[in-house]
Amino acid sequence: MKTKYIILILAIALVGLIGYTLFNNKKEMSEMANAVPEEFAIPVHTATVGEKIISTGLIATGEFAGWEEVTLVAESQGSIQYLKVEEGQEIRKGQVIAKVDAVSLSSQLNSANSALAKAEKDVARYERLLEVGAVSKSALEDVRIQRENARANIAQINQQLSFTVVKSPINGVVNKLMVEETSFVMPGNQIAEIVQIDRLKIIVNVAEDNLSKIKENQGVSIKTDVYPLEIFKGKVSNISVKADASRKFQVTIEVENTEDKKLRAGLFAEVNFEALKSNDTEAMFIPREAIVGSLQNPSVYIVKDSTVTLQKIKVGAVINGDVAVLEGLQNGQKVVTTGIINLTEGTKVKITNN
Repeated sequence: MKTKYIILILAIALVGLIGYTLFNNKKEMSEMANAVPEEFAIPVHTATVGEKIISTGLIATGEFAGWEEVTLVAESQGSIQYLKVEEGQEIRKGQVIAKVDAVSLSSQLNSANSALAKAEKDVARYERLLEVGAVSKSALEDVRIQRENARANIAQINQQLSFTVVKSPINGVVNKLMVEETSFVMPGNQIAEIVQIDRLKIIVNVAEDNLSKIKENQGVSIKTDVYPLEIFKGKVSNISVKADASRKFQVTIEVENTEDKKLRAGLFAEVNFEALKSNDTEAMFIPREAIVGSLQNPSVYIVKDSTVTLQKIKVGAVINGDVAVLEGLQNGQKVVTTGIINLTEGTKVKITNN
């Protein structure tokens, strides 16, 4: 009897459990049927449109040259009696470089001195004879002219003798000797090349549209291939007042080379003209990767209320990876920089910059 009661109770419990399970399943299916599906949002990164000041500098190339470079030439004829310098030697202004043999000129000077002495005696004698009426005034004038000619001849020979001593007109370094001792030279023959290297110059050509970026005494930074890790300083010493046939102006850069004189004439130089404050401009910029399409026909996706809008814009220069915006955007707007490939007009997005 007890067994029947137990079986009945278990049957009733099982029926209740089944009913409860069916009720819950129906409730969940009803909630799922009434639920509104959530719209998917594409994750993107954005950048904020903002203004910044840009400096329009200028880079030009040239090569170092000695501030002064002179080639000494012979001004008299003869053999090189001696050389007082060697290649690579530092010399001072007025220092003797070479001496040309002056034996012939010395002989001519002796003859000219003798002629002058005779002319002076003739003038003295003719002056006494004129006092007693033995000669005419014209005869006295003739011997006086001979005396002046003798003096002029001596002065000319002395000048030629001074040309036999070759001196440096500048401070510098003997870059090259073109003669040796006992070499025979004629007037015009090259003897030595002197280069001033404690101060160097770089001459660059600048187009007329860049001329406003340069002024005299403006500082410049200089790079060289020989010393790639060092930056040398210089300044603009001169700007030509007339353009050449290609509409370019010659700009001379002065560079001090007193520290170990490591710079050399002929080295390649890259000159970076430090931007002038007068050329600073303020412009709106966005990252280059925000551009949809090309720079010739650019657009950007603007994010507003988690939705993107495709906006055509007008752009200017690209500077350090940023594009100047001329038209189409305002400061503070957010533009999409990554995830652009998945977007169309009106797409829902989720900003995930972090």
